[in-house]
Order: sequence, then structure tokens, then C-alpha cells
Amino acid sequence: MNIVNVKRLLVGMAAMLLLAGCNNAKKQVSDEGESAEVADTTARNTVAVLQNDSLRSDSILRELRKKYEIWGFNEGVSVICGGKCGLIDTAGNFIVPLKYDDARFTCEGMTAVCTGVKWGFIDKRGNEVVPPIYDDVDSFSYGMGAVKSNEKWGFVDRQGKLVIPIDYDNIVAFSEGRGAVSLNGKWGFYDTRGRLAIPLTYDNIGYVEKSTFTCGVAQVCSDSKWGYIDTVGNVVVPLKYAEVYPFAEGMAAVKAEGKWGFVDRTTGKEVVPVKYDNVKSFEGGLASVGLNGKMGFINKTGEETVPLIYNGSRCRFSDGLAAMSMNGKWGFVDTVGRVVIPFKYDFVYDFSDGMAHVSMRGKHGYIGKDNKAIVSVIYDDISQFYGNIAPAKSNNGKWGLVDRSGNVVMPFKCDYIGPFVRGIAAASQGRHWGCIDNKGKEVVPFIYDNVEGFQEDGRYLVYLKGEYVFLDVAAAE
Repeated sequence: MNIVNVKRLLVGMAAMLLLAGCNNAKKQVSDEGESAEVADTTARNTVAVLQNDSLRSDSILRELRKKYEIWGFNEGVSVICGGKCGLIDTAGNFIVPLKYDDARFTCEGMTAVCTGVKWGFIDKRGNEVVPPIYDDVDSFSYGMGAVKSNEKWGFVDRQGKLVIPIDYDNIVAFSEGRGAVSLNGKWGFYDTRGRLAIPLTYDNIGYVEKSTFTCGVAQVCSDSKWGYIDTVGNVVVPLKYAEVYPFAEGMAAVKAEGKWGFVDRTTGKEVVPVKYDNVKSFEGGLASVGLNGKMGFINKTGEETVPLIYNGSRCRFSDGLAAMSMNGKWGFVDTVGRVVIPFKYDFVYDFSDGMAHVSMRGKHGYIGKDNKAIVSVIYDDISQFYGNIAPAKSNNGKWGLVDRSGNVVMPFKCDYIGPFVRGIAAASQGRHWGCIDNKGKEVVPFIYDNVEGFQEDGRYLVYLKGEYVFLDVAAAE
């Protein structure tokens, strides 16, 4: 176990969030969508890995955690800090000794490091490819890293060569081979060779999660009017709208004179008239729209496949059904507007893997697409399924586990059971916290003041006697 300085811990957790951003192209699988077999196997493997895999490496890492903070592995390396910061591999070997005053993220194999108050980058072998001479840096994307000096920004390549001069007031990371820069209130774009691909003529640009270009186009603004350009600067959609959304499935929502419609990516023309009060992006060929307080769905030709007669909507189809409300009650319709499940529930969640969480008269359960109860609507609360198992709260105020047939797998004895992550869930009994697996077996004893959460490197963050502690499940058993 490793007692962690809380201030440094919070910085480390922030860095882990940045690491997640670097891996956003990796496919994610929802807990509810996993099969029972996969979930059970994952649960067994999680504990097995913690107990058996790479015993020597685990032992080394465990010893390191007694002295240092290990922020979480990404691309096979992790920042390690203890007064100073360095870099280690997954076996616990030091790639870079503890010599830097601070460190941040690893993205595209480059880790930001600080000496004194100056920043640079090291690669995964510890080579100082961008010397720490800059006032600030931002993560690499498309082989280009942002650097700041004297309140101006530019870009360097992976060899540390300055490719785009440090002349700009603001920058946005490269996406689809284009990096955005601004100077004196005007925006333009560079390519990865350092050529100005699109002149600095725009008053503003749109971006989502550090990406300006998506689907080959970027949102740009001049004189308070928005439109879209392609990667060579051609206007794809005229700059005439008050607001625009990113393209999704070849369609983008646009707003003019307080109303919304959609333009087509191929032609740049309005294919759905600008007449709705609110819209959501297209998903599965349909988009949620609202007009005069009523909700429905349209297809890409503008046809209202689900009529605008409903008071509320969860705004998306899942498993071929959309949750809609009418007169204060919720039900489900299919993609052609037929009512499949009548409007009788106080609230519903989206269908997933053939079942949906519903509530009625203060009780919770799960139904199938035939509206028959899979887990009877008798519980005070119920969580999402992890494979074949879901935590549920009985009328005695205690939590247990139920399966997809409604059978009780673990008796109702916990004061709380959290969601499962890798087959393990935090739980409490009285004032004490521990962890259970998806069969209800205790894998971390109920002796802790709190369990904060599961970490990327396979440890739980727990709270004991006023101190935060990183705990290996294997060490607790």
C-alpha cells in the first residue's frame, strides 16, 4: 500500500484524464452491452492478473508505490514522482531517473517534462528530444507539439525542430493534418510541413475535444456568421448561420433566425428546412427534433418518421427503440413511430442488450422489448448490468446482486454497492468500505473509510484514517 500526498494525487488524476484523451480512438465497450460470459471471464481474469501475472513486475511496482506516485501507464510508460519526476516502464524499470521538477502527459510517445519553470519533451526511451526551454507546452498530435515562449505559441516536430514559428496568440492542436493558429483576433490553419494552408482570415473557429477538422471540414466564422470550409480552404457551406454543429453521418445542424435545420456534407445545401426549435445530431439515420414544445424524429430527407406529438424524449434510438413521454408517462416507439411499449412508466432508460431500466410508483426493475418484466419492478433502486449481474436495493434499504432472470445472487446486506469495473465493485457495510466481485465474493475486506475508485493500472484508491491509499486487490486478499 502507498500513502499518497493528496495535492500531487489530484494532479496525477488530472493527467490520467489527459491520457484518456490521447487514446480516444480506441473502441469502448459498455458494461451493459457485454455478454454474461465475457463479464464473468473479465471478473475472473482481473483478480487473476492482479494475483498471478508478472509477479516480479508487480512486486517491483508495489515497492515503488510505497515511496513514489505512479500516475498510470499509457503507451507502456508512466510518470513517476517523489520530489522529482521521471519515467518508468510497466516492469518498474526506470527509463528516466527522478530528475525533472514536474511532468505531465504522454501522447504519441512524447512526455512533457519541466526543469525549473521551463518545459520540453522526452520520448519513450528518455531522450530529451525537445529541450526544456519553453514557458509551456501542449500535447503532440499528428507529430506536432505546441510550445510557448514570451506569450506566443508555435509548433515543433518530434525531432524538436521548430516547424511553425512561435508568433501566434493562440493555437489548437492538429486534427486531420491541420493545426489552427490565431494572431490579432484572426484564425487560419497550417499543415504538418509548416506551410500556411489556410490564411488567417476568420474571426473564430469551432472545435470539439481539441479537434477543429472532423469529417474533412471545420467550422469557421466571419462577421458573426458561421459556415464550413474543407482542408484546403474551400467553402463547403456558406458562412450565413448564427450557429452550427459538427457533421455527423454527413449531416450538420445549422441555426438561423432562432430556428434549426440541417445541411448536407456533399452538396452544402439545406436538406432539412431551418424550422425547428431544437435538434440533435443524426444517429442511425434519424435525428431528434422539437417544435412548439413537442418532440419527434426525422430522417435525412426531413420526413417526420416519429410524429412531433410527444412531450419529452431521450433523443436517441437504442436497440431500435426510442424512449418518449406523453402526459407525464414514458414508453417506447420504434423507428417508424409505432408505440411498442405503452406510456405507463414514471421514467425509463434506453434499451441495451434487449432490456431497459424502468421505474414505476417509486420502484425499479428491467423490462424486455415485449414489455414483460425481466427483473421485477420491485426494487427501491437498481444499477446497470455488468454482464449477467446488477446491484439492486431492496425495500429494507440494503443492496444485493440480482441476475438477468431476477434471481438473487448475493443477499441484500450492503448499505451500498457501486457499479462494476472489470468485474469488481466498491461496496459499504455500516461505516466501512471494501470490494466485491460479480458473484458477491469479498475481494477487498470491509475495513476502509471509503473506496474512491478503480485506477487504470489495476489498483483501488481507498481512504483510511485520514490518508489516501493505493491498494492492490491481490495485496488485500
